[in-house]
Amino acid sequence: MIAESFDEKIIRIGDILEQIASLNRRIAFHREHNGNASTINQYAEMREEFANELRDLLREFKLEANISIKSA
Repeated sequence: MIAESFDEKIIRIGDILEQIASLNRRIAFHREHNGNASTINQYAEMREEFANELRDLLREFKLEANISIKSA
């Protein structure tokens, strides 16, 4: 049961990284095409929420990560 829980967390970590990569592409696209600042900010906030969740999940593996958000 513990291994199952860790497997689910590992899958979630991969999912979060994919979500962050997708948001980075969206932010870059909107910046390159003079997108709406509100949309860009919304994507940036979502990215930060995913980064916070990632940080929390890594702590469960006894890892402390210094995750900083850089401009996409």
